[in-house]
Amino acid sequence: MPDDLSTPRALLLPPPFTPHWLERGDAFAHACALAEVHGAGTLVWHSGSGVENGAGRFDFAVVLEPETPLAEARSAFILGMLALGDALAAHCPPERAVTFGWPSEVLLDGGRLGGMRMCVAPDTAEDAVPDWIVLGVELIADRDHVTDPGTYPASVSLAEEDFADHPAILESFAAYLMLNIDRMNHGGFQPLAARYSGQLASGGQLTAQGDLERPEGLLRLKDALGQSAWRDANGPAM
Repeated sequence: MPDDLSTPRALLLPPPFTPHWLERGDAFAHACALAEVHGAGTLVWHSGSGVENGAGRFDFAVVLEPETPLAEARSAFILGMLALGDALAAHCPPERAVTFGWPSEVLLDGGRLGGMRMCVAPDTAEDAVPDWIVLGVELIADRDHVTDPGTYPASVSLAEEDFADHPAILESFAAYLMLNIDRMNHGGFQPLAARYSGQLASGGQLTAQGDLERPEGLLRLKDALGQSAWRDANGPAM
């Protein structure tokens, strides 16, 4: 059951997800705080208007408990990005292109809609199995605080792109994430890596380790995840 009866609506989620509605605060940080005790499937979500405090946000974060060492388990991030892309594509007009900026930015028709972050249980070595991993999504829900949206041509919002049911994005994300985990268990990581590569706005090919090969050299996923250039201190950059 959700933590709070003030949730916008009940979520329809596949096992093993358990929703935790966060009325205020940072869904990503809250999921990290809950991860050790609540474990896999913990899903924290938050939705808020930003009329007075900047852009509105729709955020959610999920706890995973991998069974492989961190060097391999980090590929869960790619599975999460694909799930996010598929969830957005399922709820937007078919002519809208959902693409990725390496490695964690999600774009809609070339405009920044948000992105994903990852946190790993502290002090996990590359050759050790993490106690938990958290994938956190942050999306721009609205830009109602902006008089002229054209002032910020690099970003878009769910409201402007007619996403009427924000929780439906989360529900689809959860379903696609479980599907991608199943696909990797049965078919390996490479087909999923190829799909991700095909959605990269700036090109390149993902390796079996989740790193990105480009003509200028190899970009390591581990290093890139520590940057999150798509966001600032307030969330997704406008």
